[in-house]
Order: sequence, then C-alpha cells, then structure tokens
Amino acid sequence: MSSIPLIHPSSSLSTFTQHPQKRSIFSDPTVDRNDASIVQDLLNDQDNEDEYISTLHLNPSPIGKGTKAQKWTASNRTIGSAFRPSTNEIAVFVAGKKAAEEFITQMFEVFIKTTALDPYKSPELYKIHYDQYYEGIHGHLLHLCDVSKDDMETEDASKSNQELELMEAFASIWQLADSMFFTANEMMPIAFMLVDWLAKHVTGFDMQVGESLLGATRRLSHPDFWPYIIQCVLRGMKISIVFMLEQTVNDEENEDDADALEAFLKVVRGMPSEETTGADIKSQERHRKWVEQCLLFMKSPKLTRLGAEAKTALKIMTGDVDAILNATDIWEEAFSAITFYTDPNCTRDALEPILRICVSHYLEGRDVSLLEKIKIAILGMDPITTVRHCGSFHPWLVAHLADVLQQYGYLDMSDIHLQDIAAMGWDSDIRDFFIMSYAQSLMSNPTLWEVIAGYLLNSGHSGRAMLSEWLCHVPLGSSEKAQKVLKFCKDNGLTDSLRSIHRVMGVEEEKWGHYGLALQHFMTSKDPDQVARVVDNLMLRYLASGSLDLEDSLDAIQGLTSRNPHIEFLQNYVQFHFDYKDGKIKEAGENLVSLLKTGTAPMKYWAVLMFDALPLLENKNGLVFDANDTYVMMRCLEDLVGSQHKSEYLQLLPTKVSSRESSVEEKEYQLDIVRMSLVRNLSRSFVHISDMDTDMSMAI
Repeated sequence: MSSIPLIHPSSSLSTFTQHPQKRSIFSDPTVDRNDASIVQDLLNDQDNEDEYISTLHLNPSPIGKGTKAQKWTASNRTIGSAFRPSTNEIAVFVAGKKAAEEFITQMFEVFIKTTALDPYKSPELYKIHYDQYYEGIHGHLLHLCDVSKDDMETEDASKSNQELELMEAFASIWQLADSMFFTANEMMPIAFMLVDWLAKHVTGFDMQVGESLLGATRRLSHPDFWPYIIQCVLRGMKISIVFMLEQTVNDEENEDDADALEAFLKVVRGMPSEETTGADIKSQERHRKWVEQCLLFMKSPKLTRLGAEAKTALKIMTGDVDAILNATDIWEEAFSAITFYTDPNCTRDALEPILRICVSHYLEGRDVSLLEKIKIAILGMDPITTVRHCGSFHPWLVAHLADVLQQYGYLDMSDIHLQDIAAMGWDSDIRDFFIMSYAQSLMSNPTLWEVIAGYLLNSGHSGRAMLSEWLCHVPLGSSEKAQKVLKFCKDNGLTDSLRSIHRVMGVEEEKWGHYGLALQHFMTSKDPDQVARVVDNLMLRYLASGSLDLEDSLDAIQGLTSRNPHIEFLQNYVQFHFDYKDGKIKEAGENLVSLLKTGTAPMKYWAVLMFDALPLLENKNGLVFDANDTYVMMRCLEDLVGSQHKSEYLQLLPTKVSSRESSVEEKEYQLDIVRMSLVRNLSRSFVHISDMDTDMSMAI
C-alpha cells in the first residue's frame, strides 16, 4: 500500500496511552488542557474531600495573558463549573463546547439509525449509516487538528492536546475493530486491512525521509536509503518502494549497481497486492512462487553488491519472523508485516499465533498501556475483553462499540465476566449497561438532554426506568423546552415522568400567577390535592380582597374541561359572579343554588355562598329563589351552624362581611342576617305561588 496517512497521530500519543482512563468533553464537564485539569479528578476522588478548598484554583489563568476575546470564542472554549452537593463546593473549569456537542449530537443520530437496523437483514442500509461513525470521528479529528495548529500560531503550544489524542485513539480503535469484527470490506483480505490501519493510525514512520532521499545525489549510498526501503517493506508500501527504486535506478551512474538494483526491483514488483491476492489456489500458488523467487535472489551475487540491508529487506518479504522482529521496535508493525508476508490471504482466525509471538517479544516484562490492551483484545477477536478495556478507556467509545458488537451477535450474557456489572446484579445486556453509563456521563450538560434521553430510551428496561426518573430533574428553563420535554414523554409513553413534569410546571406557573395554566398542569398530572390547593388559594385571594380581579386566569379556568369537583366548583362560582356582574340575576341565583344542591361547593365555603346570596334574597325586582331553593339554603345553613368545624369555616367569611378580628360569636351573629333573609324569601315564595294560583284560576 502506498497511501500516505491524511493525519499522522501526534507525537504525544504514546504518553497519553500510558494513562488507564482519560476524560474529555464527551464526558462533560470537561477539564481544560491547563494545570486546572486536576479539578475534575479531585471532584471524583472521595479521599480528597477535605482538600478541595486548598486545591481548586485556576492558576495559571485558563484564557492566558494577551489572548484576544475573538480568538477565545473562535476556539469554542468556555468557562464552566461542576457542583458537588455533598460538600457545597464548585469546581470551575474550561470546556470545549460547540464543536464537541455537535460531534456528540451527530454520533447520536448515527446511533439511532444503526441501532434500529439488523446488519444481517439490511446489510447495505446498515453499512450506509454505520460508516458515518468513522466519518464523524475522522471529521472531528480534522477539526481538532486545525484548532491545534491555531494554538501553535498563537504560541499556546504549552497546552496539552488531550481531545486530539483521544480522537486519534478513537479512530485507531474503531477502524481496527471494524476490520476484525465487522469486515468493513469483505473483498479485501485482513492482511491488507491491517496494512491500511497501520499506515493511518500507528506512529513510527516518517514520510519526509523519502522526500529528502529523492533530492539526494548519491541516493544508493545514502545512510537513510535502505532503512527507508526496509520501513516501506515492513508496512507493505509496494508503490512507494517501486517508485523510489525506479528513480534510483534511473539516476545511478554505476552500471553494476544499477543492474543489481534493477534485479531487486523486479522481485519487489511481485510483492502481494489486492489485485493479485485471493482465496483461490491460483493466487496462493502465485505467492508461493514469488517467495521462491525472493529466496533465489538472496543467493545471487547481485544482492551481495547491494549489501546486508538489502538482504534484510528480502528476508522480511519471505516472511522470516526473526528478521521482521529484529527490524522494528513496534509490535503493531511486526504483527502486520508477519501477517502480510507469511500468508497475505490468511483469515482472522489464523492471527492468534502471530499475535502471541508479537506480544511475547515486545510486551513481556513491561507495563502495557490500556490502548495496547484494547488493540490486542480486538486482534484476538475477544469481544468481552474488548468492551471491558474500552469501558475503562472512555464511555463514548465502549457504548457505541458495544452496541455494534451486540448487533453483530458478539456479546452474550452467558460469557459475561465484567466485575463491575456482575457486582450490581445486572440482568440486562452488556450493551445496555455501557450505553446507560455513557448517558450518565453527559447528564451534567443540560443542553444535551434530548441526546441523553435518546440513549436511555434505547438501553432496555433499566435505561427506560432511569430515563423516567432523570427527566423529572431536567432543567426546563423555558416554556419551549418544557413543551419539548413533555412531548418527548408523551410520544414515548413515559406516563410517570409526564405527570411529574406537569406537577413541576404547575408549581412554576402558579408562582408566576398563571393559575389557569397551573391548574391545567396539575390536572394532567392527576394531582387532585394540588388542584384543590390552587383553588383554595384563589378563593382566599378573593375573600381577602373582596373581588375576583384575575380576569386572564379566570378566562383560562372557564375554558378547562375536567370532572374534577374543585375545578367545577371554581368554574361555577366564577360564572355566578360573571352573571351577577352582567345583570343576569336569575341565572346567577340558579348557579348559586346548584352549587349547594349538588354538593359541588365544599362545606367550608357554604357561609361565603350564603352571604353571596343575600343581594339576591333581598332583590326588590322579583323573586329569584323559589321555596325549594330556599329550603336547600336553609338546610345548608343549619348544617353549617351545627358543624364541629363551624369556627374554622366562619373564619373564611369575606372581610366586607366580617373583619378578621371578629369573634366566632360575632361571625355567627352575621349568619342570623342570612337566616332572617331566608325566612322572608320563603314567605315571599309562598305569596308568589298563591298569586300564581289566583292568576291561573282567573284564566280558567
């Protein structure tokens, strides 16, 4: 392969991979790339609780001296904080926001599309969406590279580029897992996939060496010539080798050297390639003959003229394991080269012996980084170990990788050995566990609530249970956001969350004096106690002020459709006042009696209704209440006077009827006025009936 990597992993990648676990903006809140990076770790460390106050300092300044505001804004950096309720302390940090949130949202959309498909039933459609994972990682990596270049230009190179390193690791792991588990390109043998992966994601090869060699005058004798050729051979870069050798042959003045190099070039042209490698017997025979050609050339005097390093290159091409191991210090490079030259058409199942050789030679007796452990687990086709190590590496990575692994049928609950899950008595899929963990890592960022909710909704019954609880704590902020949250709950059948959020919104609307909206929310939440409380508060406001001056709220209340008795009482009582105000005396009287007769009005308000009836009882323009209506009110009056809660009910009398300082006896005396008015109205009703009978007799 001759392709030059579009992005070379940063030189600090090896340092980064020594750490078992790194966090980033993907597990917001994120720490900055300054000395303040210790802040979030301190918040997560129970043993350091007594040391918070002395260690939480932003020194040096996260923005830096001389940094212009426009530059700061362009880099999508912002000040953030994390609050720890247990100690009432706040950690301030610097977070990358806009670009990272876009990446998180983009990857969430890919997750939703892929998790709804079966890679075996809809392979083509699944692959279209699945490929967007790597494209998204690669795109964000390019963005971070640009930001890193800007930092260099502004002399801000002292900041560690944690986000860039993390994305480089994501890209490396994802492509390797894609090649081993998901077979990104079934037509390409795994050996060539490994060569492609090595070129893009493993450091140790400097392409600029080749460029400088092309400008050298005595290229063949240059000290970097054969080391460069050997490096290209190890990485299967056939086109690069052929190009360099052709240029050297053309420029070589010594004919004997040129002939020897031409013979070497002829052998190199037979190197394995995608076009000549296949599972058929003809391809295997072609490779065997090429190896024999290499071995034959090793005995040629022409090779002797080229030197020992040329012979090393030939040994590598023949698949000499010892030669390959001695030629490189990087186990990934050795693994790819052994696979490529011993059997370029080998299957994934045949890689384990090669992996064992490389691990034993390079990694035995030294600390193995977490990133290396992940690579080894992937190359060993061990999905359980892969997700275990990825779970320690980063929540974003393990959540999405576990999702795809399960879709391809690699994760089986019977094979689970993850201690952190087993200790919890987890009874759901491994994939659900890690998706929930990733969603939890995002919960400190309220702007991503839809993403968090989507992940939890797609992580089994445990995730749905967590979602139902968590949604009740999402900051609603605005009415628009509240409506989005409510719609999400309704669309996804989250009844309990829907009720809880309506209850919270009801309390907020009541604080703002929007009583009609508050009642709507409480009714939707099926909370009759809260409905009764709001109605009582409205009645108390009326009784204290003597007027219902809440026109907007009352109009909203009149439009409510509910069988709640408290709402019905308030609606009818409001309608009574509207009718009386509009001069509809008869309608007002009927409404008032109906409140008492049907029991719609709570007993504690009966005394209030009695005094509201006085102007109608004393109406000079005609009888409003007939004898039956009067009997109803008289019975209610006597029940009120005989109630053991009489003194409590009388305290609710409007101030225009009786002052707050009046005694119970004085308030009860006021009821005598109502009683006398009822007696007079009853007498008038009898006279009215008599007059009606007389009129009917005369008519006969």
